Amino acid sequence: MQHKTLDRLTLQNLVNAYSYETGRGKIVMVEEQDARQKKISQNKPILVLTLAPHDTVMAVPIDRVSQLGQHRFADTPSLLNLASLNDAQSERYWLKPSAVSLAALIIEDIVHHYKDEVTLDGNGVLKRWLESYEGLQIILEHRNDEIDDIIDAKQDFIQAEQSLIYGHAMHPTPKGRAGFYGAEWAKYAPETSSKTQLRYWLVHPDHIVEEFVDGDSITAELKSKLLSDMSHYQQQLITQHPDYKLLPLHPWQATFLQQQAWYQQLIEKGELVDLGRLGWHLHPTTSVRTLAAFDAPWMFKLSLSVAITNSVRINLPKECKRGMHACRIWRSDYGKQLGTEYSTIAVLNDPAWVALSIEGKIIDETICILRDNPFTESMQVTNLASLSQDHPTRLTNRLATLFQSIHERTNESLEDIAGKWFDTYLQVGFIPLIHMYYKHGLAFEVHQQNSLIELKDGYPAKFWARDNQSFGYIAEYAQPLIDAYPELISEAECVIPEDFADSRIAYYLVGNTIFGLITAIARTQLVNEAALLATFRDCLVTLETQYPHRSLIALLLRSPTLPFKGNLLTRLHALDELVAPVETQSIYVDIPNPMSA
Repeated sequence: MQHKTLDRLTLQNLVNAYSYETGRGKIVMVEEQDARQKKISQNKPILVLTLAPHDTVMAVPIDRVSQLGQHRFADTPSLLNLASLNDAQSERYWLKPSAVSLAALIIEDIVHHYKDEVTLDGNGVLKRWLESYEGLQIILEHRNDEIDDIIDAKQDFIQAEQSLIYGHAMHPTPKGRAGFYGAEWAKYAPETSSKTQLRYWLVHPDHIVEEFVDGDSITAELKSKLLSDMSHYQQQLITQHPDYKLLPLHPWQATFLQQQAWYQQLIEKGELVDLGRLGWHLHPTTSVRTLAAFDAPWMFKLSLSVAITNSVRINLPKECKRGMHACRIWRSDYGKQLGTEYSTIAVLNDPAWVALSIEGKIIDETICILRDNPFTESMQVTNLASLSQDHPTRLTNRLATLFQSIHERTNESLEDIAGKWFDTYLQVGFIPLIHMYYKHGLAFEVHQQNSLIELKDGYPAKFWARDNQSFGYIAEYAQPLIDAYPELISEAECVIPEDFADSRIAYYLVGNTIFGLITAIARTQLVNEAALLATFRDCLVTLETQYPHRSLIALLLRSPTLPFKGNLLTRLHALDELVAPVETQSIYVDIPNPMSA
């Protein structure tokens, strides 16, 4: 059963990404199916694809059809057996190839389609898909006995962070982590409920670069907070090197960096001392390289030379600067006024960073960003990705459980609760973010994973935006901020024109977050996607009366298509989103706009 679930989930992500990004693929409802199609449809709608270069017909029964692309598969796909087509007596219309054969056919189709324009990395993507397949296998084995926990109504921040079982629903390799091998994968994975201590290096002050918004020295703060937890030997080393500074590292990264030539040189000069593991037992969150614990003063976002989904996760100095300036803005009187004006919006700030520097050059692979850690075990805070995911084996999700718990408390109808929940999310999260967009020029590129919802009595009460390195400041609307913080242009490189901001907000805030949430609520079958899209459209119409003639709202309401990030195409083009220029770091495609239909 687990093997079949694994095949279905990994192919579901790949096929849905393929179908949505290419616009190819047709849903055939039960009443439209021919005799051959009915052989495999299980009396359900089927998704049919015709794949080049071999004119292969692939079909799969669908438990839940989504006009927003996130179909829930009832089975793995089948292939039409062309050799049997002319044999009236044949019953072998359909073949059931292995999951890897099906994945290869999907990837080969796109490579063939683009063959006259560009050479795509089909082999690389198939390798990443296999790695993601193996990753999900590890997760399902670890979580098999407690898989139902992921749909519990009540979950604290860390439980929700470690419950994103099969990841981004429209990503072909959501559990790809090239660099982790063998037991390392499970040891450092959030989905296996793991935790670890950080590794600390004691480094000569000439080789440390640090910034701290809330104090003079983050390394001094770290040292004072960790001292009581150190062994006698570690304390002795601190005493012997009183002016040396602490550098936190992910334990995997520390081992990786020991292979670098500069590491041995610093050791030999006595300018670096490895203190070993130390301090709080931290839990990896959904991003894998950010770790958190309720008893720690900060979360730690660490450089990790592992290719996680689309990118090797190395922090960059410009991202640190973005975090610093965003933090200063939110800590300022201006930021406090924003907090008062938009009381349902909060930001997880990154008030400090520290890195190793050699001959004046920052070693990006050592950068550690320290993040606010405001959540407690009693708070119900969840990322939208975990909240929106399907149960892997049952036709339910956490939203269904949440709505049921509200119903038991209030006796309201489940249908009313589902509609009210979505409307409350719009009031708490989406609408204030649009006001901030136009009134203050603040653009939050918050996808589902970085959208944190604080729940009160089961309903959204506050929207927390995570990862302020992806915040942008719109040149046309943020001039007072840009004048006050000119480094937003020179250092942080995060001032963007309105047309670019529009396209990114249309994807991150709408195509990824709102559409994903609409699909997840509709999965409960208490309200359908069309009704939720109508509610969202009404919300946009109201916003347009407040902000007439604005291009973002016009795009969302009236453009026949919307920009959508093609994760499969981005992977096939071998783009690294953290390194490439922002305008060309991802492949975007046009999808039909369900609001303009």
